[in-house]
Amino acid sequence: MKKLVLGAVLVLLITIGGGVYFLLSNLDDLVKSAIETYGSQATQTTVQVESVKIGLQNGSGEIRGLTVGNPQGFIGQLAFSLGEISTQIELTSLSEEMVAIEYVRVLGPEIFFELNAEGKTNLNVLKKELAAGSSESSASSSQESSETPKLLVRKLLFTGGKIHARVIPLNKNYELKLPTIELENIGGKSGASPAQIADQVLKILTDRALAEIKKQGIDQYKKQLETEINKRIDVEKKMIEKKLSIRLVSRWGIS
Repeated sequence: MKKLVLGAVLVLLITIGGGVYFLLSNLDDLVKSAIETYGSQATQTTVQVESVKIGLQNGSGEIRGLTVGNPQGFIGQLAFSLGEISTQIELTSLSEEMVAIEYVRVLGPEIFFELNAEGKTNLNVLKKELAAGSSESSASSSQESSETPKLLVRKLLFTGGKIHARVIPLNKNYELKLPTIELENIGGKSGASPAQIADQVLKILTDRALAEIKKQGIDQYKKQLETEINKRIDVEKKMIEKKLSIRLVSRWGIS
């Protein structure tokens, strides 16, 4: 009987040990998968990561090749390319309900602004998707499991960034500098879910890029295109009304 009990305990320990080994040996892939999943949910586009490297001993993290795809209706493949990302996790917070991240530094982010033939911009479309995703997240937050991790980002820094602006109808391209972005305490006192953090960070980046584009006067083309499109719609509408009127007159004698 004792041998059976001892055997069962050994099997249990080996199973647990195997699970821990699997978790630790695959931690980079698990984090990569989480970023792609939460990011894609927040933006409703394709979010991909080239590689993730987590240092368990010192709490450091390195993410390379994080890209956010363009929404439908735009020519370019990407909306964002976030270059090199380095992080530092506060190890003592790992056993607490809220995990504190000391800093997130993004070196060399690139933003690909696009104004299409319909007068729409990819960044504004992304903003709407993020707002919709944020509303859904808030509505379902009360139903989330208590095991859902809460995060606090103490410092966020974007530096050395560029904005590639493209006005498709006019075949114009612009290269702008993205000003340094430095923020603190993202997630608030009680923290936020990974999806909410992704939502907040992308909103901040989008808003700052749009502000710089407006500052450079590139958004004026959007108003011009919208005016031209409205004129075309009015002309087409009048043509349809005229054709309908002619048909009514020829068929029923109605004028």
